[in-house]
Amino acid sequence: MGRKIVSAGILVVLFGAVLLAGCKDNLPASELDRFIARTDNLDGQALDDSLRSYMGRGAPYDVYANYLMGNRFYAEASDSAQVSGWGGEAVGALLDSAEFYLSRAVELDSTFIEGLVNLGSLWDDRSQQMSSSQDRDQRMARAESYYRQALKVDPYDEKARCNLGSLFLRQRKTQEALEEFQGVIDHDPHSALAHYNLAIMFAESKIYREAQREWELASKYDPDGDIGDRSRANIKIVHDLMNAPVPDNVKK
Repeated sequence: MGRKIVSAGILVVLFGAVLLAGCKDNLPASELDRFIARTDNLDGQALDDSLRSYMGRGAPYDVYANYLMGNRFYAEASDSAQVSGWGGEAVGALLDSAEFYLSRAVELDSTFIEGLVNLGSLWDDRSQQMSSSQDRDQRMARAESYYRQALKVDPYDEKARCNLGSLFLRQRKTQEALEEFQGVIDHDPHSALAHYNLAIMFAESKIYREAQREWELASKYDPDGDIGDRSRANIKIVHDLMNAPVPDNVKK
């Protein structure tokens, strides 16, 4: 959960819900990673029972347990939204449950970046539900506030900054989006996530050669992951666009 990648119409969509995105394989496992590993082989009721058994034990276990429970509901909401869209009644109920547990994790630890980022992502997705423009603006404002809270904890957090940039891009705030993506790259030139989102920005502006270059870098820095796969698929799409024959009726 927590990684959001913007889609540009004809381009391949990588929907934004990947747990612990942005971690580097050569870094030692964090305490959260180790907690997740304890429950990796569980699912369904067994996983629910295990997570609930940690709730109330005290930090950090109750923080992590609420976070993972929230992620479970968020993942189910995301899966349902693929079929019914974000406005479905069942999707709304799942998002409510996800928000409850993610909010609980953040209440227990106000510096818990992963929870803040995923709450931002949740409200980002809620802004796509059918509602008035005022409601959508308020939901996007809530998403932005969570991303900014995360960045107060760590100004260089890749997920928070890329998600904020993606939100700006959806709002057509191109300069603000560029500043967020470029800020990540300035701090970590090997950020596949930032290069991918920067490519989306160029593609939406029909600057296809720059988009292709950024996707090539994203693929280079994430050769075996989802971002690399999506980047290579999008490279083929923009290659075909750039080399498509010009129809006779538009030739000069």
